[in-house]
Amino acid sequence: MSLFLLVLFGLGLLAGVLTTIAGMGGGMLLVASLVALRGPHFALAVTTPALFLSNAHRAWLFRRSLDWPVARAFAVGAVPAAAVVGFFVPTLPEWVLAAILVLATLATLARSAGYVDWKPGRGALTSAGAGIGALAATAGGAGLLTGPLFLSAGLSGVTYVGTVALAAVALHAGRLLGYGSGGLLHLSLVPAVAVLLVGLVLGNLLGRRLRQRVDATLERRVELVALAVCTVLAVVGAAVH
Repeated sequence: MSLFLLVLFGLGLLAGVLTTIAGMGGGMLLVASLVALRGPHFALAVTTPALFLSNAHRAWLFRRSLDWPVARAFAVGAVPAAAVVGFFVPTLPEWVLAAILVLATLATLARSAGYVDWKPGRGALTSAGAGIGALAATAGGAGLLTGPLFLSAGLSGVTYVGTVALAAVALHAGRLLGYGSGGLLHLSLVPAVAVLLVGLVLGNLLGRRLRQRVDATLERRVELVALAVCTVLAVVGAAVH
């Protein structure tokens, strides 16, 4: 196994643990890291199928606690928006994608640190899903915005983690439709996707065990540290590409 594939496995493991504990953050960490290493087009193409399958696995782990109406309302907006915008992603210059990632990461960090108070109601699930789907198609980690959206809808605990994962399945399905029809996905990416997926699934399982030992305060700190790291990586990726 090449050094790069080992790095992919490690990133997948870390992302799986982070998202299963905090409910968010792993996808942004993956995209920001791979943008810095290989550029935005590669990062979006490799992470999307792996995150689609790993989120399906996480949703299955928490299948008894899912809030299907919330996930369904979100998907109605997210899937078509992600598919339409994703179709045009292969034609965008890498510096544009990198710049969008930086802005999205900074905005998410500001929200998590309490500088931006975004609390849409349950009725905004479909319209917010459309906005998040469009942003996720270009920045990859915009799924982090599903966190405050679903918290505002009254979800918490394992219901929150599982339903966010289920919504992410729909979000990444839309992205796959857009990227596939736009020509961003190809067979040469299969080894990287497979290794990343193995790391993500193992991270999901490890994160489920660790979740029982993590209190809300530590969870919050983990999220903020992860977002700070993502911000640095996103800036580095924008500077390089």
